Amino acid sequence: MARRFLYDIMQEIKNRWSPKAFSSEKISHEDIQAILEAACFAPSCFNEQPWRFLVATQEEDLNLLGNLLTEKNQRWAKKAPALILILAHRYFKYNGKENRWHQFDAGTAWGYLSLEAEKRGLITHGMGGFKRKKIREVLNISEDYEIIAVIAVGKIGNKNDLEEEFKKEEFPNTRRTVSESAWSLNHFLDE
Repeated sequence: MARRFLYDIMQEIKNRWSPKAFSSEKISHEDIQAILEAACFAPSCFNEQPWRFLVATQEEDLNLLGNLLTEKNQRWAKKAPALILILAHRYFKYNGKENRWHQFDAGTAWGYLSLEAEKRGLITHGMGGFKRKKIREVLNISEDYEIIAVIAVGKIGNKNDLEEEFKKEEFPNTRRTVSESAWSLNHFLDE
C-alpha cells in the first residue's frame, strides 16, 4: 500500500524512509559534515545539545562499529559507507542534574540529520539492534552518555542485492492517520 498524504508537507518528509539496500559508493566529507550540522541545529532543552556523534567512514572504523551491530543488522548494513553512533549526555552542564530530555533531544537531532540526508540524495536507516554493553566497553564510552542508536548513511543500492529476507521489506511503510496519532485533550478527559 502506498503512502498517502493529506497535507502539503515538506518533500523530504514525504520521500524519507529506511531502506536496507545501500550502495557501497563513498559519500563526500561535505555531505557528512552537512548532515551533522543539520542535526546540531535541532532544538534542545535549555539549549543543552546533549547529542554526540561518533562517525565511522574509514574501513577500519566501519568494521569496528559494524561488528558491534546485531548479526541481522550486520548482514545488510555492511555496505553502508558511513555509520554514525548517536550518544546523548545525561546531565545538564549548568547544574550537573539529570537531563530527563536528553534522549528526546538526541532523537530530534537524528530527525534533522535524516531530513538533510534525504535532501542531499542520501538514505539513512536507524538501528536499535547493536551490542550496547560491548560498544560502551570497546569505545570506552563514559556512563555519563546514553548510547541511543547507530545510523547507516549512504546512497540507495540495488534491492536485488539484498538477501531474500530483506527484499520483501524494502519499501516505505505506511503510517497511521493524524487522527489516530493526535488527539484532543478531551479524548483523555472523557475516559
